[in-house]
Amino acid sequence: MPIRPLHPLLAAKAREELNEDPTKIDEYLRIIKDWLSEQPHLNARTDDQWLISFLRGCKYNVEKVKTKLDLYYTLKTTAPEVYCLHYTDPKIYKILETGAMLLLPKTKCPSDPRVMLFRFGHYNTSEITIMEILAVMLIQLQISYMEDDNVTVAGTVSVVDMKGTSMSVLTQISLWQIRKLISVTQDASPLRIKGVNILSIPFIFQAVLNLCKQFLNEKIRKRVNVYNKNIEDLYKHVPKECMPAEYGGNGGTLREIIDYWKAKVSKYHSWFEEDTKYKSDESKRPAKIKTKVEDIDYSPSSPSSNRDKSEIKYSPYVEQCSWYTMVRELSPELAEIAKNELNENPKRTPSDIQHLKEWIAKQPHLKARTDDQWLVALLRGCKFSLERAKAKLDLYYTLRTTAADITLRLKPTEPDFIEFLRLGTCLILPKSDDLHPRAIMIRSGRFDVNKYNVADIMCILHYLVQIMVMEDDAASIVGTKIIVDFEGNSTSHLTLVNPSLLRKLVAVVQDSLPLRLKGSHHINVPAGVEIVFKLVSGFLSEKAKERLKIHKNHEELLEVFPKESIPVEYGGTGGTVAEIIEYWVNKIQEYRPWMEEELKYGTDEHKRQGKPLGADLSDTGSFRTLDID
Repeated sequence: MPIRPLHPLLAAKAREELNEDPTKIDEYLRIIKDWLSEQPHLNARTDDQWLISFLRGCKYNVEKVKTKLDLYYTLKTTAPEVYCLHYTDPKIYKILETGAMLLLPKTKCPSDPRVMLFRFGHYNTSEITIMEILAVMLIQLQISYMEDDNVTVAGTVSVVDMKGTSMSVLTQISLWQIRKLISVTQDASPLRIKGVNILSIPFIFQAVLNLCKQFLNEKIRKRVNVYNKNIEDLYKHVPKECMPAEYGGNGGTLREIIDYWKAKVSKYHSWFEEDTKYKSDESKRPAKIKTKVEDIDYSPSSPSSNRDKSEIKYSPYVEQCSWYTMVRELSPELAEIAKNELNENPKRTPSDIQHLKEWIAKQPHLKARTDDQWLVALLRGCKFSLERAKAKLDLYYTLRTTAADITLRLKPTEPDFIEFLRLGTCLILPKSDDLHPRAIMIRSGRFDVNKYNVADIMCILHYLVQIMVMEDDAASIVGTKIIVDFEGNSTSHLTLVNPSLLRKLVAVVQDSLPLRLKGSHHINVPAGVEIVFKLVSGFLSEKAKERLKIHKNHEELLEVFPKESIPVEYGGTGGTVAEIIEYWVNKIQEYRPWMEEELKYGTDEHKRQGKPLGADLSDTGSFRTLDID
């Protein structure tokens, strides 16, 4: 199939931005085809128009093209949940009919990027999944690689309209699926992403957006814009000429655009029928490449499969995917804080992590998690002191064993954990930005003393913090602040607290978790609670005592915390308590495989060499003064 000639303006863009030289295209195509013919594991399309889309997407860097093509066909085999709709599935047309994802046919200028419109609030989540929506996106993109030069040369600009998007969307997609999807679109496709513009984003999805940004490369991350108040701001980046009439544009009605794509997909049936045979055969891959990540499993069931890792073969290019990065890259602002306040040196970090892994392997009593992201959070919590990190890590897993009445009081894999979580006694509040400490709210009077205990709150916090430090670098680097709301506390609640329990609570939450505690703030404090404060003060350093603040009302709280992170019930704009609870319920369910594995870790005190830890947690033992960073 001959290559389509470009519009003169697109030809100029291809020459200036993509290094395209029409006199050398045939030579480039020959090199790629020869390379493909030498790969025993790859059965790939060799249409000239198809291959030139990858050449343009890689700016004619032949080695990058090989990488992208190998990964593209590898993921077609190993990430089937991303390609979850067969071209004959009637659901494709049902999804198109919703208008939930459409490439818009018109551009203002012949050399403009193509606009991709997402409307996640316009489909029934009980009938359609978000992964199916995104599978239809991939179908539209495959067609575009073959016939849309604006996509392959000028790239794409996304408009994501979040209006009407419900919480049920979050339950349809997991962290692991987000990683795979971003890898498919960012790392394995010839897509040039020129911008992502988000409209009307509900607060609860802001946390998801922040998480997704961690998997994007720095260039794309800087191209993400959020417009919540004025759609006219969007039109500074996206021409009205291409937007649907329903958005005030001149690009035709949604009905016309939907019909356009239904006809286009139908026309491509024979092309997709042929395309189903193109993928990789991992059993024929010439080299088995070890990955730097220990728990890779492409199966849709779980990221932590029990399969023997030695039986899995990986693409030579899989390590270049953002979702296989050992430790997330920090934003420039966070990197500067980590350097100045935590002594973090990116060149030394890998050796520090390896040192901890080797130390863990030599401890006969210790069975500990060794994910790089987990270990770097511990290092940050200890300002990269290896000895402090070892002590904290040992105490963390020791308390899993010796303070099970707190750490395992409620198991995150069981229904009673979710039941107590829904009471809202412990919540990590939405993040406003990366430069403010993350807020943790304790609402200690929200449970029935005849059914639950204050230790249940700390157990919930124990597991929420694990998720937070795995996903949120700002929490580990900038730190956290605790808000304690005493509303609803009775004398019965106060009698649950005794010195023995308090020692354990402080040790579990403040002394063993990788947190930088920047202060505690208390509201609705009733008479009698000063007794508890006096007990706690005995365990705090002078710095910690200075940072213990009592506030008369919600207004004073808003002077300390960004309004965007505080719930509506407390005068903020960070969503309702019910919405925040639902977010964390979904997050715990998403992390179920991770938590199931986490419950296997702890210590065998019979095998410990030297003095047991935690001896000072008894009623009569001493307890060292605790510090606040």
